[in-house]
Amino acid sequence: MVLLFTVLPGIASAQGDLALFDLKGKVKQCTWVNHKAGCLQKGFSKTANKEVITFSQAGRCQKWNDILFAAQGRSGNALHNEIKRDAKGRTVYGSLYNGFYAPGSGEETFGYDAKGKLAKFTYEDAGAMVETTFEYDAEGKMSSSISSIEDMMEDNTSKITVTYQVQNTDDKGNWTKRLAKPSAGASWVEFRTIVYYQ
Repeated sequence: MVLLFTVLPGIASAQGDLALFDLKGKVKQCTWVNHKAGCLQKGFSKTANKEVITFSQAGRCQKWNDILFAAQGRSGNALHNEIKRDAKGRTVYGSLYNGFYAPGSGEETFGYDAKGKLAKFTYEDAGAMVETTFEYDAEGKMSSSISSIEDMMEDNTSKITVTYQVQNTDDKGNWTKRLAKPSAGASWVEFRTIVYYQ
């Protein structure tokens, strides 16, 4: 999930799950393509670098790459088997479907700032803990993400900072192209195609 990797910010007045994916407005579908250098050499297919996310008119994520975003209980057709939302309808906790992960692993938490933007994301499983915080520029665009990755098996922690430069936006103010520059390694370009409800 590109979300574990390059997580995303939000909107001034939160609309369900849109802040999780750095979107605003009446988004129906977002196709997010990550052209990260070296992915093909590392065994990923072209489709592994793409997310297709669909939303209800209320801004709740319905599907992520053709599977349900959430379904209570054990469902082989859902990313999360449990989610919790805050009073504004935003996802604050997700337990990844246990059919793909060992019991007790694959837990995600999401925190938001006063402007409704995603401020913090954590992911924990049996062997690792990832904590990512997000920073924004004066215009409210994500400027960087800082991830602290704790490998419990190896007993070490590493840190990765990625800075973002928006290169194109659509007429609704959502970015459609941005450059991601990590603190180490090659930069990559991300593209989004966004479809809106009328």
